[in-house]
Amino acid sequence: MIPAIAIPAFNRPASLARLLAALAAADVAAGTPLLIAVDCPADAHHAPANAAVLALARAFRWPHGPLEIVVQPAPLGLVGNVFYCGAAAETYGAVALLEDDLLVSARFHAYARQALAAYAGDDRLAGLSLNSPWANGFTHQPFVPLLDDDDVYFLQLSTPQGQVYTAAQWRAFREWTATAGPDAGAAAVHDLLNALPADDWLGLKARYLAATGRLYVYPRESLTTNPGAPGTHFDHATAYFRVPMQELRRDFRFLSLDAAAAVYDGFYELLPARLDRLTDRLHGYDYVVDLYATKPSRLLTAGYVLTTRPCRRVELAFGRDLWPLEANVIAGTPGRGISLARRADVLTGPAATLAAQHANDATFARTRPPGRRQRWRAALAGWRYRRLL
Repeated sequence: MIPAIAIPAFNRPASLARLLAALAAADVAAGTPLLIAVDCPADAHHAPANAAVLALARAFRWPHGPLEIVVQPAPLGLVGNVFYCGAAAETYGAVALLEDDLLVSARFHAYARQALAAYAGDDRLAGLSLNSPWANGFTHQPFVPLLDDDDVYFLQLSTPQGQVYTAAQWRAFREWTATAGPDAGAAAVHDLLNALPADDWLGLKARYLAATGRLYVYPRESLTTNPGAPGTHFDHATAYFRVPMQELRRDFRFLSLDAAAAVYDGFYELLPARLDRLTDRLHGYDYVVDLYATKPSRLLTAGYVLTTRPCRRVELAFGRDLWPLEANVIAGTPGRGISLARRADVLTGPAATLAAQHANDATFARTRPPGRRQRWRAALAGWRYRRLL
C-alpha cells in the first residue's frame, strides 16, 4: 500500500516551501500522488500571504508522481482543511497527512509503507503517527515508552505532527463523527482535551479513540518534526515540538498489537494487562495505572491504584531509580515514591496532585535542583497536603 501525501496549507509560504523541498528530496515511492489543499482566507488580512502560498504550490514541480492543487472555494478553517486532506485516504486508499508547518525525514514514506503493510488490516487501530513526541502533553514531563523488540509503540492519543490513514480508518472516524453525540467519549479523556477550542481537533480525536477503544501506532524514532512556526494556535515560534528525526534507517520492526508490551492509554499510562505480562508483582490486584498523577477521580474505578500520588496507606511500595517509572515496578525497586494503594487511600485533590507531579519533576530532571518558582509551588503544595492528613 503506497500512501498519497496530502498537505492542508494556509498563510505560511516559508513553512510550506521548506516542507515541499524536504518532500521532493525524500525517498518517496514512484507514482505517489501529492495533494496540496489551500484554504480560502476569511478576511483580507491573510490574503497576501495566502496568495503567496498558492503561487508557491502552483510553481512546485513534484518529482515523484501526480500533483493536485485544490483551492478551497470558501474558508474551511484549520480543522476543515485538515479533515478534507484526511478524507483523501478514501480516494487514494491511504494518505500521509502533513500539516504545512512540518518537516519530514528522508525515510518517512518508507516507514509509512512498511507500517501500513504491518497494521492496515487491524481495525483496532485508528491510524499511524509519523512523529514520536518527547513529552506527556498534560504534564510536559518526558514520556519514554518501555523498550521492547519493536520500533513502534501504541498510544490512545492522536497527533497533529504527521499521520497516516487507510481508507477504512478514515471512514470509521468519519462515520463515528456523523452519529456520535457531542459528549461521546468525553468522560474517558483528560479534561484539558475536552476544553480545547473548536479550531483544534485533538479533543474530538481523543474522544473518538476513547469511545471506540482504538489506538494509534507511534514510531520510537520520529519521522517528522515541527520547527515551531507561528500559526493558528501559536502567536510566536515555539521549540516545544522539535524532536530528532530518523534519517537513515531503511527497515523497521513491527510487532502486532497483541504481541507488543508498550501499549499506553490516553493518559500516557501503560495498560495494566501489559504491565502484568512483564511482572507478577501485581497479579491478583484489580488496579488502574496513574503514575503521571493526571487521571481524574472518575477514572480511578478499580479497587487499587498504582500511583505517585500521596496515599494514606500503601499495599506495595517501589522506589524511583529506573526510567520510565513503570520499570521500577517491573524490577521491584526498593524504596518509596510509587505506591499500590486502595482507591480510598489515594489522595486526589489539587494539592496532592501537584505534590505528586513535583516529585515526578525531580525524577525526570534527574534530581537537578528546581528553580525558585518550582520550589515555591512545591512548598505551597506540601503545606496544603499536610493539612489534608
